[in-house]
Amino acid sequence: MTNSLRIAVASRGEQDSKVVVLDPGTGQGAGQLRGLPGALAMALHPDGRAIYLADGIGELLSISLADDGAPAVLGRRSSGGQLPCALTVDPSGRFVVTAHYATAELAVHPIGADLALEPLAWTRPHKHPHGSGPVAGRQDSAHLHHVNFDPGRGTAVVTDLGADRLYEYAFGPDGQPDLVDEVVAPSGSGPRHSVFHPDGSLLVSDELSSTLSRYRRDPATGRLECTDTIGTREAVDGPDNYPSELVLGPNADVVYVANRGRDTIAVIELTGPRPSLVQEQPCGGAGPQHLAVVGDLLLCANLESNAIVALPIDAGRLGEAHPVASVPGPVWISVLHGS
Repeated sequence: MTNSLRIAVASRGEQDSKVVVLDPGTGQGAGQLRGLPGALAMALHPDGRAIYLADGIGELLSISLADDGAPAVLGRRSSGGQLPCALTVDPSGRFVVTAHYATAELAVHPIGADLALEPLAWTRPHKHPHGSGPVAGRQDSAHLHHVNFDPGRGTAVVTDLGADRLYEYAFGPDGQPDLVDEVVAPSGSGPRHSVFHPDGSLLVSDELSSTLSRYRRDPATGRLECTDTIGTREAVDGPDNYPSELVLGPNADVVYVANRGRDTIAVIELTGPRPSLVQEQPCGGAGPQHLAVVGDLLLCANLESNAIVALPIDAGRLGEAHPVASVPGPVWISVLHGS
């Protein structure tokens, strides 16, 4: 299932931060770009020929991908804020949208004909007038954390971990962002990452409440509303837990949520009237930061144990993790289609 695919892994190791391209079946490297100032997030261009990296010093790197998988820097741009923690390419491939954690700006960079980012075009600040969430130390101010396009509408949902909000934006032809809705998340949840389900619902990993929330659109207004919330762990005792990434299973009948703290992957079934936690599987390391599904494997980037591991998928359930590759401080996995 993985023989014709490659993955790109972004890392922020203490001594060697890099982007490395791997065969997820064998762990064999196809190319790497070393000497980077850390990495926080990564996004793939729709045509598969470039990736965009948010680094640790407030820059966005445009990186080309050769046919053999070798990455090379095309250019660098200021990200438009501090701590760019997530970015995504709009479905048409015209611009990149970046969320900043420290300064809560949403930034838009056009993409040039050579796939390199052009200078910053638009920013939108987020200073919520009604204060922030109730969790002291994490919700004292707004903290944007993720950007995700709705494939059915073309709008993008931005999560705000600090203010317990979801912001929905429309974008003009030149990438100009227009706020079209603001949705209140459960108090103290700390919405982190999101993924749209094929049925149109939105699934969100809640970092501060260790939950998964599901949002559905009101048939009359089209607004997203939180309809279900479920825990991502089988028991509340044990270490503090902070969910990170989430990804749909191969048939979208389950969603996998990475649990940092418990070092597990939650398997939540979506086929019933409400989401149901059906399995909590050890992640095969420490600090599961990011996830990706490749065929019948769930790949997990274990930040604290410096490894990419794979968990076999069987009817949605997860088997025991096995190592794929050693990577210093892996933070993001992108599946390179067409490689």
